[in-house]
Amino acid sequence: MKTLGAAELLDVWEKGLDQSILHRALILLTAACPEMDPAAVAELNIGERDTRLLQLREWMFGSRLVNTAACPHCAEHVEWESDIADLYVQSSDLSSTAEGSSLQTGKYQLRFRLPNSIDIAAVLDESKTGSKAEDLLKRCIVSAECAGKAFDKNRLPKRALETLGRQIEKLDPQAEIRIELTCPECSHRWEILFDIASFLWSEINSWAEQTLSTVHRLAGAYGWPEREILNLSPVRRQLYLGMVNR
Repeated sequence: MKTLGAAELLDVWEKGLDQSILHRALILLTAACPEMDPAAVAELNIGERDTRLLQLREWMFGSRLVNTAACPHCAEHVEWESDIADLYVQSSDLSSTAEGSSLQTGKYQLRFRLPNSIDIAAVLDESKTGSKAEDLLKRCIVSAECAGKAFDKNRLPKRALETLGRQIEKLDPQAEIRIELTCPECSHRWEILFDIASFLWSEINSWAEQTLSTVHRLAGAYGWPEREILNLSPVRRQLYLGMVNR
């Protein structure tokens, strides 16, 4: 994986403008991981995908994160900050997750893998009204047996699926980053689910708009083409912009 230059990041931003946040994350990682086939990027389990997004964010914008959330009790806006290092979660058991894992729950023996972006996209695209969470779990079941005989995974009881869900959370805890907040106004405490893909894309969008504005002003002032301006370091672009603003 590599960091992206200004021109590369603008290309990624442009390609992702009319895409879902899921596909934006894949476009970004595909550009940052030229050593990987795009299909392999999409097959990364969610925790591995988000670990790479956290690393990419640190390379591009630094390790400090600042975000806001609304208190669910009094609606007060709470600003919180963190360091990316605090958001990495070590799995308690990574053994055999690449090849698949086994789970015995009651009389059912399940062989499963961890969810990936393809699974999430498929579940979100399905129009049926069933539980998306259960549909996602069923997609991850490679095989199911009951009393030693093959069993239809779509007929598994809810309890078995709930056990599977807990096991997947244990194997891939990075897939859900939860942050505990306390409201300074009413002292209410609650947890939020931090989505690095959405957070990072919001930052990229702000960066792209600011960068294009800088390109516009420098091109108008000096007659330079976009590519030459983007090839300048961020410091030099800002210095030239400061001279234009005098």
